[in-house]
Amino acid sequence: MSIKLVFRYWNARGRVQAVRYMLEDIAATNKNVDYKEEPELLEKALESWMGRNKADESVSGPFHTLPVLHWNNKHVFAQTLPIGLLLARKFNLYGKLTASIDEEDALHAYIDGVVSCAYTDVITNILMCVWNQIDFVDDNNPANRAAKKVPNDLKALNSLLKKSSTPFFYDQAEPTIADYFVFEAYTMARDYSEKMIPSEEDRDALVKLEQVMSERPGIANYLKKDLLYKRFTGSPKEAEYMEKLKGNSK
Repeated sequence: MSIKLVFRYWNARGRVQAVRYMLEDIAATNKNVDYKEEPELLEKALESWMGRNKADESVSGPFHTLPVLHWNNKHVFAQTLPIGLLLARKFNLYGKLTASIDEEDALHAYIDGVVSCAYTDVITNILMCVWNQIDFVDDNNPANRAAKKVPNDLKALNSLLKKSSTPFFYDQAEPTIADYFVFEAYTMARDYSEKMIPSEEDRDALVKLEQVMSERPGIANYLKKDLLYKRFTGSPKEAEYMEKLKGNSK
């Protein structure tokens, strides 16, 4: 049975990049899946989104917000995590039972825990730091304190991943939703600022995961076509801030 998927989000990396990677890989490895992304342009937000698409529930979904995933022109699913979890269930991205985890509910709970850490503690905090334009100096700025938490969360994810007998979490032979989200969490932190990533010895498993995930058919093609947005957020001051941040790091 053929499946038609249309994903809609802003033309920025934002909260959803892990889901984009999942969709690209799913389309590359499932011949029955017809997938495309129809981005909303930040540059035309007032005209296109606010003026038309936001009010149209057939486009913007039940919450009139982004992201949304259109499924077979029948369903409109909303919010990053629910979309990612739906894809994981539908396309077997929760992995298989192992000798150490032999209950499906337990496996799902372990995988969901990794996803939650990557999304809530790392990705969301990074985006907040970009919006708040932190300088990594002012300790009185709450966002700066959040920035100090991100490397520790990545270190914890790295330590957990090192316990696996494979490059993927929990001894899985193929990536699960957890690996897609951690792949994005680590690369987003690295692309934002070196101050966001742990020391070399505390990121070795994450580096290996990045290498393996970058070779996945859908992701490799996506990166080869240079489709990864350079912009993290919708902040109108992001470009200026990032240039300033680069200057401060020299």
